[in-house]
Amino acid sequence: MLDVYVENEIIGNLFRSELDRSKIYFGYKQEAIAKNAVSLSMPVCKEQYISEYNNLHPIFDMNLPEGALRERLRKEFSKVVPQFDDLTLLGITGKSGIGRLRFTLPGEKLTNIPTQNIRELITHDGAEGLFESLLDRYAVYSGISGAQPKVMVREEVPVDNIIHSKTKSIDRVTYRGATHIIKAWNKDEYPELAANEYFCMRAAKHAGLAVPEFELSKNGKFFIMKRFDLKNGTYLGFEDFCVLNGKTSGQKYEGSYESITRRIKDFVSAGEVQPALISFFKILVLSCVIKNGDAHLKNFGVLYEDTESNVSFSPAYDLVSTTPYYREDILALTLYGTKRWPNAQTLINFARLHCDMTEGLAKELMTEVVKGIIIAMKELNHYIGKNKTFEKIGTIMLEQWKQGMKLSCS
Repeated sequence: MLDVYVENEIIGNLFRSELDRSKIYFGYKQEAIAKNAVSLSMPVCKEQYISEYNNLHPIFDMNLPEGALRERLRKEFSKVVPQFDDLTLLGITGKSGIGRLRFTLPGEKLTNIPTQNIRELITHDGAEGLFESLLDRYAVYSGISGAQPKVMVREEVPVDNIIHSKTKSIDRVTYRGATHIIKAWNKDEYPELAANEYFCMRAAKHAGLAVPEFELSKNGKFFIMKRFDLKNGTYLGFEDFCVLNGKTSGQKYEGSYESITRRIKDFVSAGEVQPALISFFKILVLSCVIKNGDAHLKNFGVLYEDTESNVSFSPAYDLVSTTPYYREDILALTLYGTKRWPNAQTLINFARLHCDMTEGLAKELMTEVVKGIIIAMKELNHYIGKNKTFEKIGTIMLEQWKQGMKLSCS
């Protein structure tokens, strides 16, 4: 059994059935109030929510570590935990995750996360073994999905900043939980992935999309991103589109871009729907141009202060060019029933029929994306000239982006 927290309050319990071990239950405490619901699709009620086939409910499955991080934790804990399953993993990493939910064993308290000097990570020039030490220190605090090596860390804030802070709530909350996500890469499978993501995110920023604060370390080893679900010292609610579609992380490639527009209209607040559709369309166009074959259901999300407050579309995140590694890569989800890269007219039709836009607005947004990509290409070309180890991947990225603009925006 796990205690489920919303911020600092235990709101309910998550547990496996004693009679049928394949079923997992979540029940709210009697005193739970409506705005502290764990998910937009799981309102506070007396009945228990049941998930079958050994699967966690989508909102609890959302932040389970995948890939390298999950395997590392499995090796570390499987010797002392006979049944290492998703519920066990959530109990290990659940004290620190994306969004406002936290998980502990009954009676266990939420703990502070060790601090890390972010500036040292950015400027450090001899990073061999540094990420391994970060994994040793932060793996159990990294309730975050994604196959690539990553950890969540808490920024070390100078004492002077704490003393002169005018917002005590920021001190109280920020200095307990994680503030940044640090991503590395596997040099054999995905060389130079940090720089790849950095320039894709630069393109998004130049295209006028909302993005989190992010940086590339001096040696190109780390992509460092500030959490966008942290606002004025408080962790916001976050749900990705796997959750909003009632799917687990293992189903993130099952769906369509059309379904995302439907969920936006279902869950985003009325006044935020049009901005959300505009942002989503621009991210889709950008992903088609930069050949991001990993724009799946988990790479889009919504944010809210509580489940009765305003719900908005999240900033753009997890943007990469995948074709430098898989030359024949395709879309992550279907668009009009296919995963082939779309041409410009297909995208315009999608904007009209599913994003409630005029053709003129769609073309205007596509132009904004192209302008942003062109600026990022100049930055990318400059970086290639100064970093020869990035030359191979960077050159392919430039070629792929040019092809993408020709197909999807001409």
